Amino acid sequence: MNSIYCWFAIVMVISGTTLANDSKKLQNVKTVIAIADKVINFHDRTTECVGELMCILAALPESERNKMLSTPLGLLNKIATDKGQDRYSLIYAEAKKLLAGYPTIEHVLNAAANGHSVKDHKVCASKYSKCPYEPKELLDTVNDLGDITKLFSKNEFGKVIADALEYNYTHVGMTQTHSRKKRSCDKEALDISCGTLGATCGLATVGCAICAFFSFGTCITVCGTAVAGACGSVIAGCGIAEIACPAKHEHVSAQRPVTDKRFG
Repeated sequence: MNSIYCWFAIVMVISGTTLANDSKKLQNVKTVIAIADKVINFHDRTTECVGELMCILAALPESERNKMLSTPLGLLNKIATDKGQDRYSLIYAEAKKLLAGYPTIEHVLNAAANGHSVKDHKVCASKYSKCPYEPKELLDTVNDLGDITKLFSKNEFGKVIADALEYNYTHVGMTQTHSRKKRSCDKEALDISCGTLGATCGLATVGCAICAFFSFGTCITVCGTAVAGACGSVIAGCGIAEIACPAKHEHVSAQRPVTDKRFG
């Protein structure tokens, strides 16, 4: 588990610095993508929540998808679903060709293509039924990665991590933060949340690398300290929480049980 966090650190350093060196752009972006491909596979192979996320994102009406184009996941979604009618279509095609050599990322892009084809989030949820989260909760991660406070206070994934961290603080005698009640810790929920956010961060890093390499201006701002800061907080939080969180459930935490109905 620790090695996966090291991979994230390497990816962030490469994507944030050496991509600026024109003579090494292609090799560096390939390095970022290759590492991120392994990160995504490591975190997402059991739940496929990121595949469902991309499927659901692509199934949204075009007007809603376009609002997310400035995010790294929105950019990857556009790359996966573009039909040659956009002014960037030739660049999207080149980016898609570059990403085709990485099986996990290609699988996620195919999920987006499937969602765009069916245009029904229920079909996405059925296809990726191993993921216990609802469509809205998955879509929230697209925007919440840019807001650390929202990520750990309102986002369903982040709240599970926050609960585990609070459990750690209160059980080692530290002062409770923000007058929150004493928390418990759900190991299974924590593993799923950390895995999903970890894979999402890996995919966001790919989107940011592609954004920088092909000089898209739309997602440069989001790909700065906002995504890096949020993902860094997730990595650090999960590392601490996984050590503190007991192996057995004490009771169900903020996340709904896996057996809940996903649609009303």
